[in-house]
Amino acid sequence: MRLSIYQRHLDNIPKQYKFPILFRPPIYVIELSNNQMLAVCYYKDGSSKRQQINADFSNRRMVIADFLPAVHAMTDLLRKFPKHSFGVSGFVVANVTETLADGLTTIEIKAIREAVWAASGQAKRRIINTAVSYQGQVVSQ
Repeated sequence: MRLSIYQRHLDNIPKQYKFPILFRPPIYVIELSNNQMLAVCYYKDGSSKRQQINADFSNRRMVIADFLPAVHAMTDLLRKFPKHSFGVSGFVVANVTETLADGLTTIEIKAIREAVWAASGQAKRRIINTAVSYQGQVVSQ
């Protein structure tokens, strides 16, 4: 069953990344909610690893209200996973599960993408592409 989840996420990766897909990279699915991040890393063999971290980075109106604590929390979360082998880059799907009054704004989408990029650099994990979704529906690739 987990192999099908991995394949489903792999199929949703934009076609411009055909070459990195050949290496069957790890895929991180990060769920953001009120002061909580839950991440599942899916590997090409069908296995997965789950980690969770709690930090003070959001409020009731915004999922990322304070950028730096969100980056530090995401860095700590990514460091809990093993490094990619042979410099293979991974993909991230950031899913906001918290119900927001007006949904995600474009600035919040940008903040999530930048937080993932900054955290992956600090955690020394190479990330090629980040897709942002709101309650399971992709809003930005």
